[in-house]
Amino acid sequence: MATKELPHPTEAEIQDKCFKEFLRWRHQDSLRVTNWRGWSQRTNRNHSRVSHFYREYDIAVFYKESDQLMLNGYEVKGWSKIRNEKLIEPPFGEGIDQALALLLQGADFTYAIYPQPKKVEDQVDLKKLCDQFAPYVGLIYVQNDLSMHTTAREPQRNPHSTPDRKKKMLASLVAGGVFSEMSDQPSWVKQQQY
Repeated sequence: MATKELPHPTEAEIQDKCFKEFLRWRHQDSLRVTNWRGWSQRTNRNHSRVSHFYREYDIAVFYKESDQLMLNGYEVKGWSKIRNEKLIEPPFGEGIDQALALLLQGADFTYAIYPQPKKVEDQVDLKKLCDQFAPYVGLIYVQNDLSMHTTAREPQRNPHSTPDRKKKMLASLVAGGVFSEMSDQPSWVKQQQY
């Protein structure tokens, strides 16, 4: 009997699963948002000025830890179709640069999320790449059937993240952010206790 091959999750499927389930459980009293590109600000005469990030947050999570505002950024990669035919795995190391850019933009921690690599060597080499050249980036692998995820590498905390910048980012997001989907706002966000 032939074994059935598991489906290959796309970036959108992984992002949806992480946003609605994995990260909701991991940060229960949090504000989560997908595809956050920045925000708009009103200027004089009802014109608006858009402030975009260098790189969008595939998923951003604001939460409180010991009364301190924290921001995690997640860069999601998945299988994609070429010419509507063949599915291919994300290229090795794709997304690490984007996760690093999220640190520059103010995140405390960043993670690159990938489908579970087929080869164990790829898992080892990706971890080695981050250990040696991107120590601030964490790695999360998602099973092909999206049933579970594994944190393969914890990130280091960004020493350049500042409370004032995160407060400004959160206030701008809530007032007029450019994003695809937002979770319900926890009470501490509604009451502006950040």
